Amino acid sequence: MKILVIFTGGTIGSAVSDGWISPDDKMKYLLLEKYRELTGDDMEFVTLNPYTILSENLSAENINSLVNCIGENINNFDGIIVTHGTDTLQYAASALAYSFGFNCIPVVLVSSNFPINDDRANGIDNFIGAVEFIKSQSGRGVFVSYKNKNENTKIHLASRIVSHAEAFDEIYSIDNQPFAVYDENIILNTDCKCQESAVVSASHFCEYPQILSVVAMPGDSFDYDLSKYKAVILRPYHSGTLNTESKAFSDFCKQAKDRDIPVLVVNVHGGTTYESSKLYNELGITVLPMCSFISVYMKTWLAISLKKDIKEFVRTPVANEFLN
Repeated sequence: MKILVIFTGGTIGSAVSDGWISPDDKMKYLLLEKYRELTGDDMEFVTLNPYTILSENLSAENINSLVNCIGENINNFDGIIVTHGTDTLQYAASALAYSFGFNCIPVVLVSSNFPINDDRANGIDNFIGAVEFIKSQSGRGVFVSYKNKNENTKIHLASRIVSHAEAFDEIYSIDNQPFAVYDENIILNTDCKCQESAVVSASHFCEYPQILSVVAMPGDSFDYDLSKYKAVILRPYHSGTLNTESKAFSDFCKQAKDRDIPVLVVNVHGGTTYESSKLYNELGITVLPMCSFISVYMKTWLAISLKKDIKEFVRTPVANEFLN
C-alpha cells in the first residue's frame, strides 16, 4: 500500500521555541517516527511539503496549492494524508471535499491540539486513525481523523464538520454522526447517511470571495455596505431563527434583493419551527438544506470563483454536505 503524506505546517508540524509555537521542520519527521514506534508498522510513506504555515494564515493561494498538489498525485497512491493546523482545518477540509468530491481515493486531514512532542497532543492518534482508515478501504472521498478528549478517534466527512465551540478544540460533525470510529478497527457508522452528489469539473479559489458572514446577535443595526459583497451568509440562533421583526433587518434584506445579492441562511431545522421563520421567503432569504456554516462558506467561495450561479450551485449536493 502506498500512502502520500502532505505536510502543510500547523500545530502538528510545530514546536515551542522561546515561548511561542511556530513551524519546525523536524516535527514532520517526528510524526512519522512516533507512528512507527507506537504501531510497529514499517510502512514507507512518500512525503511532500507544498507550503508551511500556521493555519490561521491560510489563504486562497495555499488552498489552490494544496488542491493542485493532491490533484497531481491522486492517481498514484492508495490514500493521501494531509497534516494541517486546527484553526482552519474545517475550511481546508471543505475546500478539498468540493474539489475532489466523494468518489476519489481517501484523502484524510489530520491535525493536533498541541505540538506532537507534548504529552497532551492527539496528533499521533489522529494520524494512526487516518492510516487505519485508508488501510481498511472503508470509504472514498475526503475525511478528517480526530480524537476528542476521552473518546475514540472519529473519521468525519470533511464537508460536515462544524466550527469549534468557543475556547475548545474538539471536532464534531454537524449531526454528531461521524462517518466511522476507530477502536482498534474501523467501525462504520450506519447512522451517517450519504446522498448522491454532483461532480465539480474544476476547482479554483479566488483571492477574496467578498462574502459577508453575519452572526445573529441582539442589537445588530445591519448597517452593512453591501456594495462590497457578492453573497451574504446568515448564521442564525441555534434554533434556526433570526430577528425578522427588525426593520433594520428587513431593510438589509431588501437592499440585498435590489442588488441581486443572494442571502443564504444555514442550520434551519425542518419540520415545526418558530413563527419568526415564516418571513424568510418574503424577505428573499434562501434556506439551505441542513449543513454546516463552514461547508456553505467554502462552497459559496468556490461558486463565486468559478462564476457559477450562487444559489443554484450552493443548493446542489457535491460532497455529501447535506443531511438526508
